Amino acid sequence: KNKMNTNIYISEIVATRLSHDLIGNIGAVANAVELLNEGDEDDREDIGNILNFSSKVLSRRLKFFRLCFGMSNAAVKTTEELATVMQDYLLTLGNPNLPTTLALEIGTPKIYKLVMPAVMMMADTIVKGGKIAVKQTDDALLVTAESDAPLNKAKLANIARVLDGGEAEENISSYAPLYYLLAYLGDSGVAVRLNGQTLV
Repeated sequence: KNKMNTNIYISEIVATRLSHDLIGNIGAVANAVELLNEGDEDDREDIGNILNFSSKVLSRRLKFFRLCFGMSNAAVKTTEELATVMQDYLLTLGNPNLPTTLALEIGTPKIYKLVMPAVMMMADTIVKGGKIAVKQTDDALLVTAESDAPLNKAKLANIARVLDGGEAEENISSYAPLYYLLAYLGDSGVAVRLNGQTLV
């Protein structure tokens, strides 16, 4: 059996991706606490800023990850709640001065397990801020990455490669959201395609 499709392999790459996305801010918090314990009063404001920023990033990412990859008992109740969690996550990415925003047009929050990994994956293709547009139609869910700057061509090429049954040519854990989405859909008959800059 192809190991790419096994539950244990999906678990490994998701765990690796989540660890990567959290470790930097966890390290920043640990360093700030260490500096705080050294008792230099002049540094307290800077330390407070570091703790405030990093704790917000950690909180927002953890809330997103729990919904996206966790048990469905953490389900969202409304599309507004889903939009808030996803927008908060997107604001933790890249340069704060070049944010990535969200436009969400879906009829029900029940499809969050499809929406969230697709949003996470397409957000990775945005290099210098932009927008993720999510639109539910009668027969498809369109998740589009938009930016004034060019999107990451290597990411798009690897997404296409994974969807064709291949393997990403760079850090595979970067594509954990896509592997998870495909595993979640399983044998449902729902196809995932990449159309330019849109996951369909």
